[in-house]
Amino acid sequence: MKTQVSSTESRKVFISYTQESAKHSSRALALSNALRASGFDCDIDQYHVNERWPSWMEQRIGWADNVLVICSETYLRRWKGEENPGTGLGAQWESLLTKQYLYESPKRNDKFVPVVFYQSDLSFIPKPLADVTRVVVGPSLENLERLRSRLLGIPVAEMPPIRTSLASIQAAPGFFDKETSGETEPLAAGLRDEIEPISSNLFPITFPAKINSAKIGGKRRYQKDFLKRVKNAWEKLKEKRRVPTDFLIDQGKVYTFESFTSPLWKELLSTRALIEPQSFPSKEWAESKVLADSNRFIKLLNRNLQHLCENNGSDFRIEYSRELKCHLFAVKAQIREGRIKAFALKNSASRTVYKAIRDEKSSDPKAIQHWKHEAFRHKFLRFDRAWYFVLTPFWAFTSDGVSTPSKWHKRSSANMRKPERNRAVLGHVLFWAHMLCGKEGDLLASADGFRINRPLGLSLRPSIKDTDWVKSAKPEEKKEMKADMGILL
Repeated sequence: MKTQVSSTESRKVFISYTQESAKHSSRALALSNALRASGFDCDIDQYHVNERWPSWMEQRIGWADNVLVICSETYLRRWKGEENPGTGLGAQWESLLTKQYLYESPKRNDKFVPVVFYQSDLSFIPKPLADVTRVVVGPSLENLERLRSRLLGIPVAEMPPIRTSLASIQAAPGFFDKETSGETEPLAAGLRDEIEPISSNLFPITFPAKINSAKIGGKRRYQKDFLKRVKNAWEKLKEKRRVPTDFLIDQGKVYTFESFTSPLWKELLSTRALIEPQSFPSKEWAESKVLADSNRFIKLLNRNLQHLCENNGSDFRIEYSRELKCHLFAVKAQIREGRIKAFALKNSASRTVYKAIRDEKSSDPKAIQHWKHEAFRHKFLRFDRAWYFVLTPFWAFTSDGVSTPSKWHKRSSANMRKPERNRAVLGHVLFWAHMLCGKEGDLLASADGFRINRPLGLSLRPSIKDTDWVKSAKPEEKKEMKADMGILL
């Protein structure tokens, strides 16, 4: 049975502690501030002044979903009523309220959570709270994530399924046979009792906590005029890279995840191309139930994706074709076949990203019928509060090498997909993951900007050997599959 996990936004937390020293009170306040920064509605007496403290404490304990009892030697002494008369009345009153609650709810305590700053303070946890999961949060709150998981009911580890005995599996006749001129050649292949990682085409995305916005300055707030001013500002900064496109223009306003302290935005603000800068939480759009807000957020994500594609780090541009509704590798002048070295399934290998298809009917050996491109289509989808980039690998065929569909596009694209099986499609997905996501060990992995993360995956048993996938592939697939896997057959 899985533990019920709650949302941080709905969790109300109250901190019960003793004002035994300035340092102890500062730590309690820092803990409350950190929890609020993590999304919990946390309260502590230091946020208030001139309250009727006994009734206020009673109200707060009743209000809270969780009460953090910060245990120390002084707290335990006041819990037991062994303190000097007139000292620590607040903690003594809160302990009485806690005892009464525990008395009335003897079966299970989900409300009161014992917390200590030091391991040595565990011995000062009151006995009625000693049988529940406690958290050593650390003097510098270094274990805050453990407390957060405790409040949300997230266990330290997920219980794996019990492995049952695996009976031998008989593959269907011909499952791993290769077609050869009407006859079948059986392969030494089959399902194996081994774990195999499986990848999906669902990519989690991350984005900054704030969206920055500003009005377009001047009387004419047209998008075309503003884009000219962006280009002029970029040239003034003597940048040789492509002009940034990771911003959205909507009803005379500009929206971006980028900080306005960067050189380009500072220049636009200083020349009053933009005025009245401000920011708002990204979740106002990302978590909104209003369709207009959600659509604006998706548009901003698409602008960031376009910027990412244009600056993919390779020698070739990834452009968006409105006619084909996909992103594809654009043809580079004088280069009939574009190849990129990229990591796909297991190895870094050279991969064709576009290629000229010769016109067989022409006597000119250089005549081109159309261009074939590695491409993808996508969607941005939200599940609960998390956003994902959903990628569908795609073969595109153009007449101009950039965006205009070839008249043979539909037939050629369908014919390309027919021989492709699971392992080949996986290779396409992981190739695009290499182009769009941070690489392993990438220092930019923790960057605060928009980011597409590696696709979600899982592990399954039984598995199929990579060599068996290649042997069962059509000739059109084998070359790149073998290169991706580093297989020599």
